[in-house]
Amino acid sequence: MSKYTIQLQEIGRCKIKHELTDSEIITDSPPEYGGNGQSFSSTDLVSAALGSCTLTTLDKILEREGFDPKKLKIVVTKTLSQSPKMIGGIKLELYYPEKLSDLLLKKLQNATKTCPVKRSLNPQIQIDTVFITQ
Repeated sequence: MSKYTIQLQEIGRCKIKHELTDSEIITDSPPEYGGNGQSFSSTDLVSAALGSCTLTTLDKILEREGFDPKKLKIVVTKTLSQSPKMIGGIKLELYYPEKLSDLLLKKLQNATKTCPVKRSLNPQIQIDTVFITQ
């Protein structure tokens, strides 16, 4: 179980505190929603959580197969739908600077489907995962 405290710092800006570790994250609404856009928005954090979850799901597979998981980088692109206002799509571009076999790529692609964050997201959200290797 995880527990967080969220406090409004000013209009559109919140501080999230992880109670176990005391680490903090600041969120800021984008300007079109009355914020300053100076930090992650709440929907940015959802998209980043998907990227982080995907990365930590794949790291064990890469290590087991003899590859350095720290070389894997994910670029996340989030789009919002207009009606209703929600995350419409998330694109994950997974970059690895070495050639990976077709079999390993298949394992990694299948593993992306097991990420608990992905399983928790609304099925209306279009999630595209692209692997880019040398």
